[in-house]
Amino acid sequence: MDSQVTNLLEQIKKETDIFNKAKLIRFLQKEKQIPLKKISEYLQIKPAYLCHILRLNQLPVMVIDGYYSNLISLSHLFVISRLKDEKKITEIYEKILKNNLTVSQTEELVREVLYGVKTTGEYLSLKERDNLIRKIKDDLENISIKIIQTRIKSKLIIEIKGSLTKTTTALRKLVEKIKLENQP
Repeated sequence: MDSQVTNLLEQIKKETDIFNKAKLIRFLQKEKQIPLKKISEYLQIKPAYLCHILRLNQLPVMVIDGYYSNLISLSHLFVISRLKDEKKITEIYEKILKNNLTVSQTEELVREVLYGVKTTGEYLSLKERDNLIRKIKDDLENISIKIIQTRIKSKLIIEIKGSLTKTTTALRKLVEKIKLENQP
């Protein structure tokens, strides 16, 4: 690394203003062609956090002014910076101010905008999950089942181990079991 890059990295370490820090990081990345991984290693910051900081560069001036006026927190900025559309960012920012939204409420709102899904409802209870897994596994050998639920989607992963003959037989049994369950 040349001395200018080293000096910039040291300047980033000492910088207390998050927006100046974001601009310096972007300069290193774009103009000096320093990979984010190298920057993160030098600054001892996780690459994901570095990406959060970099996204601040795309926020509208009005939102940045709100931060400097203490109307919105840095955590709010990190959340709304996930949005790409300046108009959407501004709309969310105005809702934060109008409704005095917490960071958690802001995350819900941004998730709704990004994925078109409202976070409502509840997760399956452990008992429900266990019953579902037991019901699927019943009669089937060498099968593992995993249920993953997030706020925006759920996955049911069924893995059957064995030869093609065994796995095909197990899949057919599973399909029949589903058909029987859904008959009136």
